Amino acid sequence: MEEIQMRELLIGQRIKKFRKKKDLTQEEMAGHLNISFQTISKWERGESYPDITMLPSLANYFEVTIDELIGMDEINSSEKIENLVRQWERNRKKGKHWENIQLMKNALKIYPNNPLLLVQLSASLERMEGSETEKRKYLKQSIDIQERILQTAPDSEIRGSVLFNIAVSYKNYGDYEKAIEYAKKLPNFYKTRESALLYIIEDSEEKREIAELAVKELSEILSYCKKYLEDKKWRMENSVVNQE
Repeated sequence: MEEIQMRELLIGQRIKKFRKKKDLTQEEMAGHLNISFQTISKWERGESYPDITMLPSLANYFEVTIDELIGMDEINSSEKIENLVRQWERNRKKGKHWENIQLMKNALKIYPNNPLLLVQLSASLERMEGSETEKRKYLKQSIDIQERILQTAPDSEIRGSVLFNIAVSYKNYGDYEKAIEYAKKLPNFYKTRESALLYIIEDSEEKREIAELAVKELSEILSYCKKYLEDKKWRMENSVVNQE
């Protein structure tokens, strides 16, 4: 079922790509295929999909295979990456971090600059055990990979996650100036994705889901802040007692 949904998701994008490659308007393509241009517009926007019986005609029209038309290459790549991530997770639970490093390095030979695989590689490097010198070496490798992700990844959610992680990594590495530099690049509480979506989205159920997730994440942050303040208060009180 997931594969069918992926094919449906990709086919509109592929039709648009092949149409533009032929330098055709939607109206011209519609005239050639004896269908309405509104139908083609809906395909390309993902609002509807061609009937399966039309796939051979469309493939012939664009002079491509049906697999190329529906994006099987991208589907297969997506499935392979999902399998790699599942294997990474199984290894992680067993503490097989060195195996995960090799797994991700080999995968990146096939899918270079894939941000998800780079994130997994970075995380595995930071979980490696060894002497302090060895752990510092792995941490530096992780930082270099995170810098690479920030240079290449367009996805804002991935970039936000990596910005947070690299700030912590630099702190652990002892470079506090870099840690602060990256931490300050993160969004503040007010101007966030959630606050914008809650303002824009009108569907009440979707708003509720966004609000619940925001409250959950904020609760975790507040819990961390509360624990820090309580620990600090205890240390200060304990310091006063000891001085007396």
